[in-house]
Amino acid sequence: MDRINALKQSAFKEGKFDFFLVFDSFNLTYFTGFPGAAALLIPEQGQSSLYVSPVNYEQAKAETKGLNVELVKRGEKLMEKIANLTVPKKPKFAVDTLPIESWRVLAKALGGEDKLESASGLIHEMRKIKDPKEIQSIRQACKLASLGMQVAFENIKPGIKEKQVAAEIEYAMRKNGSEGTSFDTIVASGGASAFPHGSCSDRTIREGDLVIVDLGATYNFYRSDMTRTFTAGKPTKKQNKIFETTKLAHQKAFQTIKPNEPAKEVDASARQTIETAGFGEFFVHNLGHGVGLEIHEAPTLSPDSKDILSIGNVVTDEPGIYLPGYGGVRIEDTVLVTRDGAEKLTVGPYSLTDSE
Repeated sequence: MDRINALKQSAFKEGKFDFFLVFDSFNLTYFTGFPGAAALLIPEQGQSSLYVSPVNYEQAKAETKGLNVELVKRGEKLMEKIANLTVPKKPKFAVDTLPIESWRVLAKALGGEDKLESASGLIHEMRKIKDPKEIQSIRQACKLASLGMQVAFENIKPGIKEKQVAAEIEYAMRKNGSEGTSFDTIVASGGASAFPHGSCSDRTIREGDLVIVDLGATYNFYRSDMTRTFTAGKPTKKQNKIFETTKLAHQKAFQTIKPNEPAKEVDASARQTIETAGFGEFFVHNLGHGVGLEIHEAPTLSPDSKDILSIGNVVTDEPGIYLPGYGGVRIEDTVLVTRDGAEKLTVGPYSLTDSE
């Protein structure tokens, strides 16, 4: 309940709101530790109420503490049930996020849209800074990802299919404790490695291919994110140049990550390295993003980011160079911002092939 109390202190300190309504599934997990709820109603005073459907009701009662678990029966309308709990006062609600149609239904039930105000930023700010328990879960997810990447390193060779490599990665992570993947595992070889969000196909990896592997594991709802690039066979001079440039950019960015550092400056440190090497136009995405309950969350490491890094941020460092029709290279680690700088939570091979 510490997180709920922290939100109360932030949301109700100016007297603008009487209740805070949480609908976003990741925010619900963040505050309750339970992934199957429909809504959480947090009052300024008193016990919070968690709304769940019949299929999740008994589990919610068993797995949550300090919450009033409200059953939303078949045929009942969630928004009206929430509104009825507060009638006739019809107070002012802060809301994290809600589709426009649901917003209108809730506003009507409460007596007007002036009863609602979006306040998602309050929770985003809270979730930027990971507490020790969150860091512990992310650290374990990163260990599992690192194990999966080692399996990729050992399996990539000419003649194996991309999907086979992905299957070996996911089996190893799951067998060792992962609750699932952070996202669909990417194994993109040959020309497809030039697509930053390449997928995983039945393509057979060929001699000389660049192969980008992007993977993540989950642990206790928290995620990890890691990318490496390998070659199937001995790398060419051009492949080595692209790889070493990306590796240097990755290192420069990591050395820049520290508390009170503007996120855009971290992006710039990597981008300038790649531009100096003549590949600037082929680095086509932001340097990184926050990682936690979601694979993409605040803060953002980009040229136009307004974020300032803080102790407890968990971010990715993932520069890349993508040459259309040829192939691409990306190197990524999940990184914790610490008091003294930064710590890589993912570890693993930093070479194109095991022959290096």
